[in-house]
Amino acid sequence: MARGLLEDDHKWRICLEKAIAMQPRMACHRLLAVILLTNEVAEPYLLWDQFKAGLYNDVKHKLHHMNHYQADQEIPEDDVYDYGLWDLNRILVGMGRSLADFPPMPLPQQQWAHRIPNPLLQAKQYDVDEMATLVDEQRAIFNPDQVVAFDAVLESVTNNQGHLFFIHAAGGCGKTFLCNTIAAEVRRRG
Repeated sequence: MARGLLEDDHKWRICLEKAIAMQPRMACHRLLAVILLTNEVAEPYLLWDQFKAGLYNDVKHKLHHMNHYQADQEIPEDDVYDYGLWDLNRILVGMGRSLADFPPMPLPQQQWAHRIPNPLLQAKQYDVDEMATLVDEQRAIFNPDQVVAFDAVLESVTNNQGHLFFIHAAGGCGKTFLCNTIAAEVRRRG
């Protein structure tokens, strides 16, 4: 059915009402994107306007968690909805479309992609002394097999050999302990 031929968007309103009542918010964000992609929404802006509060009521917490605002600072409603538009557009882009394809949908005004912390970049911010202490303490209580595995992995890392390692043992034998110690040593070395 071609976009705009429905008399109204009643079925989409019912669908979103039920989803918001029963589903996690991220699932509802994706649902709205899928609804837009059907090209059966007569008035996408009105659908957005009606459901934006229900769809994005979790964003205030998210923005505080991402350290965009002080804990006691009130987040402007416009920022919440702008982030919601950015998030909806991000989902649509992943599906090969964008909000610009659904006029007169508003477009996000802020550059949220630059404001969201990249966990990979944050992972580089380790205290080298803390990592060295952790490795020394944990390595001191390794069993002989852990020492052999640790040394083999670190030799590959040090000499840029690119070997792959498979660590297999029964539960409770210290695999995670070993891997965390290896990761700490690699982080310590930079």
